[in-house]
Order: sequence, then C-alpha cells, then structure tokens
Amino acid sequence: MKNPDVPHHLRVAIAAGLGDASASWRPMATDGRHRLWLIESRPHPVVVKGYLPGIDIYYAHRWRREERALDLLHRYAPGLAPQPLAAAHAPGQWAALAMQHVGSHSLADSLPTDSDAERKQALGAALHAYRRFQAVTVRFGPMLRALAYQSDLDRITRRTLERRYASAFVRLPDPTASPAPTASPRRTAPDAPWDLVDTLIKPLLNSPRRIVHNGFSPLNLIWNDDRLVVIDWETLAVAPPEIDFADLLTFPGWGSPDHAAQQAANVIADQGLRLDTFWSAAAERSLTYAATAHVRSHRLRASNPPLANTYRQRLPRYLHWFHLAAAELIHDTPTRDRLRATVAALRPGA
Repeated sequence: MKNPDVPHHLRVAIAAGLGDASASWRPMATDGRHRLWLIESRPHPVVVKGYLPGIDIYYAHRWRREERALDLLHRYAPGLAPQPLAAAHAPGQWAALAMQHVGSHSLADSLPTDSDAERKQALGAALHAYRRFQAVTVRFGPMLRALAYQSDLDRITRRTLERRYASAFVRLPDPTASPAPTASPRRTAPDAPWDLVDTLIKPLLNSPRRIVHNGFSPLNLIWNDDRLVVIDWETLAVAPPEIDFADLLTFPGWGSPDHAAQQAANVIADQGLRLDTFWSAAAERSLTYAATAHVRSHRLRASNPPLANTYRQRLPRYLHWFHLAAAELIHDTPTRDRLRATVAALRPGA
C-alpha cells in the first residue's frame, strides 16, 4: 500500500531492512520534531521514525545518536528502550530508524487522574525505569559519554540555556516566530531580563554531571504491561541529573503545581540530588515547554483541535511551575516581581 506521506526511498530502504515490502504505513503523531509511522508488519507492528532536514537541520546527528543508544540499551538493558530493527540514511534527504512498537499509551496519558494512589504508583514506575537507566550509565559510562559528546547538540552550557530562554521569550508572545538555533540569544531577545536569567541558570551550570536522557518526560515513557519503556533517546547528554527530574516532575498531571512542587522536593531529597539545581532546571524546562505548548496549540488548532486544546491547558500550568521555581531561586521580592511582570507581559493574550 503506497503512502504519499512517506518519502519513497525511505520506504524502500526500511522495507528491505525489515523484509516486508507490502505492509501498510500510517502516520502516528502530528506534534513532535520528527515524523512517526506505524507499519502493520508481521509478526509484530513496527514504528519508523523519520528525521528530515527540512524540519531539523541537525537531523543526521540526532538519528545517529538515537540509533547507537538504542543498540547499546537493547544489548545491556533489554526492555528499557525499544529494540532497534533497521536504520537507513540518505545524506541530505532523510534518515530513518525502525524500532519495536512498545505501545501507544504514555505515562502522560494516564496522569489526568484525581487518585493520589494512582499517581504515586505511576511515579514509582517512572523512578524504577530511571534507576535501570542509571545502572546502565554506571556500567557503560565511557561508551555513553562518547556517544553524547559526538556533537555539540543538546549540551547543557550557558550558551544553550540562554538560547532556550531567548526562544521562549520570543515564542510566548508570537507562536509563529522561528528563532535560528545558532543565533545570539541576546540578539534574538534583546529585551529579555538577562541579569535574572543568569541567576536562574547558575545552579544548573555549577552542578556535578552524569549521563542523562535529557527528555525524561511522561510523554516519552510508554506503558508496556505494568512497566515503562523509555523512548526518544536522540538528545542523550552529559548534564546534571536534576534536569531529567525536571522533565518528569514539572509535567502537568501530577496534581496542582503547588502540590507537585512539594512532591518534587521530596523526590529530589530521596535521590540525594541538589534542590537548587532542580529548581534551576525546572525554571528553564517549564518556560521552554510553556512556549512549546503555545506554538503547538497554534499550529494544531485547525488540523487537530482536541490536541491543540490539550496544549492550551498545559501552558498556564507550566507558567505556574516557572514562577514557583523562580521564587525558590530569586529571594529578593522586587527582583522576583520584575521577573513575574516580564513573563506576564509575554503570556498569550496579555
């Protein structure tokens, strides 16, 4: 069955790798950085992730990193991540990775619940998956570090953090803005409160580092029976581990932001991590995801209204999280009020 949405040579290459040229392809997701298709292959369905240069100029780096990470994880931590099945690259055109279909129900899907017991159980499953990941990083640290350092992408540096803040400051008021990924942050957002941003990012820059998933969000944790499988390994990095917990714990769905923030503080203490570093990571992640939610709700409002509405609902929760985190890092009330006013002015509809 032909599908005009799939580049022809990508389809041919992946079909050859899987040994099934007749299986039908259908798109899976409409809101991520890359393209996803589900192949109704025998004996089990397969997911194909397509990395396209028109969408991501760094597509080849991310494809290569994810393919190698999945290969290593499949060998040494089976079940933690999808099994890679085939990979192909047409330089300058596309790259693709076929992998085991581990399920369609994410942790994010199961979080809109009023049951504290169910949320506690879900958090326990997420922490169990993270412990498995940590065990692999301890055992195979040199290999994973080499993989993370193969390019400058996704490193947690002053420059990358400032670029994320600049992008958020620009995209919150204008969801059609598309700042260049390598542009100077201060040129991208010249009116941003850079003195305050410096205070927000300092703990993250000064903390001990180890290998991190760098996208450990409930959106990337997929239920497979009663355990969670971790997907999206393309941003593997070396950074403070608190950044993975910021991805996990600032996601809307863990209860009210105030309740979730107290829960997060307990988790960070239990993990033996630094609370100020967690707040630093939470401030950046929550503001970045607020901007992303605004962009995606705008982009999907015509093609997928229910999903666009989901993003609209997440946006204020992420902003609430940002203010909670900023309050933990900036103790001077007038300074904190200045930051709050600046962000409020950027908020959609302000």
